[in-house]
Amino acid sequence: MTIEVAKAMLVCIFAAMGVFSIAAGVSGWPWFYNSINARVLTGRMRRIHARIFYIIVGLVIIAMASYLFLQPIDS
Repeated sequence: MTIEVAKAMLVCIFAAMGVFSIAAGVSGWPWFYNSINARVLTGRMRRIHARIFYIIVGLVIIAMASYLFLQPIDS
C-alpha cells in the first residue's frame, strides 16, 4: 500500500464518519442516542444540546478530512 492510497482511505473514513455524525445529529436517531457510548454524553446534557454537539463534531471531522485531502504528500 502506498502512502497515497493510505491517505485516500483515511480521508474517506474521516469524511464518512463526519457525515454519519451530522446525520445522527440532524435526524436524532433514538438507537444512536440510546447506545452506551452516546449515553455518556446524553446523560450529561439534554438531547438537543447533544444533537448540536454531534453536528459540530461532524463538521470538524469533515474539515479535518478536507485539510488532509488538500495537503500535498512529501515524498
